[in-house]
Amino acid sequence: MGRPRKLKKLSHLKDTEFGQPYPRHGLSLLCWFAHKCVEIDNNRMIARCNLEDFGFHPFHNSEGILPKTDQYYEIGNLHHPGALPHYVTKNYDSDVRESNADRIVVSVNSKWNETWFTGIYVTHHLGQGSFDKNSTFCISQGLIRIIQSLKWSEFIRQIKIRQRRRY
Repeated sequence: MGRPRKLKKLSHLKDTEFGQPYPRHGLSLLCWFAHKCVEIDNNRMIARCNLEDFGFHPFHNSEGILPKTDQYYEIGNLHHPGALPHYVTKNYDSDVRESNADRIVVSVNSKWNETWFTGIYVTHHLGQGSFDKNSTFCISQGLIRIIQSLKWSEFIRQIKIRQRRRY
């Protein structure tokens, strides 16, 4: 598999329709992740949190949707939300599969007492352990910085796609 397309601007993320339409949770998940879990220092994305504390668990990349690397972890499964805040989980409806479709996958590297992200990806979980390779994207460090500069409500306002009214 080739590398997933890298998203560098809000408009790139908006064009993917990741986390949309309602009741999907991916945009809130990504905003939370950027603010709570990533610190950019010396051009590295340092993990600000212990991944296990927030419900990250190994992602095996069995479908090969991501480049081969040593370790991937995923978060976003609302059946097991871990320590995700209410604004991420509030629209979850166990009867609506799409309300639990979004995931963040990270590749990590560790040395001594420091862990940093070598890749951050968003993807669409299709169910039964499968993921949509055409809806898998790499989030650039620049896009993380942009998201970090915005409050949640402003981020959602800028990204949200207007829903078409059905008559």
